[in-house]
Amino acid sequence: MKIISTREFRNETKTYFELAEKERVAVKRGKKFVNFIVTNEPDSQFFSEAWIKEFLAIPEKYRCNPFDISSSGDLYWADKRNIEQLKNRLNETSEGNPVTVKTPEDLKSFLDSL
Repeated sequence: MKIISTREFRNETKTYFELAEKERVAVKRGKKFVNFIVTNEPDSQFFSEAWIKEFLAIPEKYRCNPFDISSSGDLYWADKRNIEQLKNRLNETSEGNPVTVKTPEDLKSFLDSL
């Protein structure tokens, strides 16, 4: 893995784009890093090792693809138990009426009740 500064990247952009096709390249920008990942598909998704470990920590019988529900890939949506709990809460009735969420305050109240 090659870690470079923004100045190095600016001065030798072509070199680092070419290098990124052979090895990992990251540009250090302050305290953060911008990683270059070369693919043939613009819609490819990439995951950190921590995300994968957390996903695999969910028992296999409860695992599902979180991207089927949310484009964020939030691992909350990777656990079928969370989805079922949410569906049950949405279907609960209060005086015969389903829970209705119309405003941000309603949403906050509903989420706080989970």
